[in-house]
Amino acid sequence: MPRPPNPPYTLGAVTTKAHPSNPSLAQARGYYRDALKRRVDVTASGKTAAAAKRALHARVDQARAEHRGGDAVLNQSTSLPRAAEVWFDSKQREDLSQNTLRDYRGYIDRTIKTGQLSRLTLSEANDVARIEAWLTEVADYRGATAARQARKVLSGILGLAERRGALASSVMHRVKTPGTKPGTAGDRKCSDTDCDHECGKRHLDTARAFTRAEAQRVQEVADRAAADVGDLAAFLLGTGARISEALHHTAWNDVDLESRTVRVRGTKTSEADRTLVMSKPLTERLRHRAGLHGQTGLVFGITYFTTKAGQPRDRNNVSKALRRVFKAAEVPWAGTHTFRRTVASWLDEAGAPLAEIANQLGHADINVTARYLGRRTAPSRAADIMLLPSDKPTLSLVGGE
Repeated sequence: MPRPPNPPYTLGAVTTKAHPSNPSLAQARGYYRDALKRRVDVTASGKTAAAAKRALHARVDQARAEHRGGDAVLNQSTSLPRAAEVWFDSKQREDLSQNTLRDYRGYIDRTIKTGQLSRLTLSEANDVARIEAWLTEVADYRGATAARQARKVLSGILGLAERRGALASSVMHRVKTPGTKPGTAGDRKCSDTDCDHECGKRHLDTARAFTRAEAQRVQEVADRAAADVGDLAAFLLGTGARISEALHHTAWNDVDLESRTVRVRGTKTSEADRTLVMSKPLTERLRHRAGLHGQTGLVFGITYFTTKAGQPRDRNNVSKALRRVFKAAEVPWAGTHTFRRTVASWLDEAGAPLAEIANQLGHADINVTARYLGRRTAPSRAADIMLLPSDKPTLSLVGGE
C-alpha cells in the first residue's frame, strides 16, 4: 500500500551544506508542496546546520500562515471558538450518540473556549509550539486523559478547517500529547467527593467487583440518598447496563413490568441493543417508581420538576451523587462501571458461559468479556481433545486377559 502524501506545506527531505557564497554559514535546502500541490523549493542559511534547518522550517511556516482560502464562515481569520462551533455543528449531522456529542460539547466549553488558544484565530492556533503548551496546561490541570481528548477535539477542528480551505494544512500530525508530571493537579490522586470527572479516575480500582456485603451496603446507602439514585443503583446492579444506557436510553416504553423484561438500547454496538430479564425485587422497585413519578419519558429521568419529568438527567451530577454513596458505603475505590463488573463476576462465579455474560453486558466480542473478567488462563482443553487414534494410549494386557 503506497504511503499517503504529506499534507501541504510539509517539508520533504532536508539537506545541509556550506553556503556557496559564504563558507562561514550553513545552508539548508528542502521543498514542500503548496495548497495547489505545486512543488516549491526553499533554502535558508544560518551559522550552524541546525540553525539553517530552523530557519528553513520558519520559512515554510510563514508560507503556511500566509495561505489565503476558506469562505465567509471558515477562514484563517476565524476565531478558534467560532471554528469549534462550526465543527460541532458538523458532528451533530453525523450518526453519533448523544453521549459522544455531550463529551465534545464539554471539551469545547472547558478547554477550547477557556484555555490559551481561546483568543486566537485559526491560523494563529495552528502552531505546534502553542498547541503543545496548551496541552501541557490541560494535562497539568485536568489530567492526561483530558489532554488526549482535548487534542482529539482540536484535531477535528483544524482538520475541518483544512478540508474547507481555511488552512493550508493542519499541524496536528506533528503535535505530541504531553503526560502529567508528579505533583501537578492532573497527577494528584483525588478525593472521592471533590473528584472532577476528568481527573483520570486514578482513585478507581478497575479490576475489582463488589462483594455481596459491599453491594448490600451500597444499595442501602443509595436508598437513603437525597439524589434519587437508589432505584438507579438497583437497576445497574440488576442488569449490568452501562450508566449511559440506563440514564439516557431506557424509557418507560422499554419496560414490561408484567413479563419482567427491559429493552436496553445499547450505546456501543448493535449487539448492545438487548432485552434483559429483571428479578422480581427489581421489577417491584420499578413498579413502585412508576406509581410515584409516572411513566413518562425516561425511567431514570428528572423527577424533582414536574414540568421536566422524564427528561434526561445530567450524567456528571448523577456520577457525583454515586461517588458520595460509594464513600459513605466505604467503597471509595468503586465507580459506576463497578456495577457492570460485579454482574459479570457474579455470573462467572455461578458458572455462566462467556457468551451469556457477553449478551447480558452487551459485548459484541466475548474476548472483551474475558478481558473484562481478568481471565488469563492458558487454553489447555485442546491438549486432551485433539488426539489422533495413533496418539491415544493402548491398554496393556495383564495375565493374558
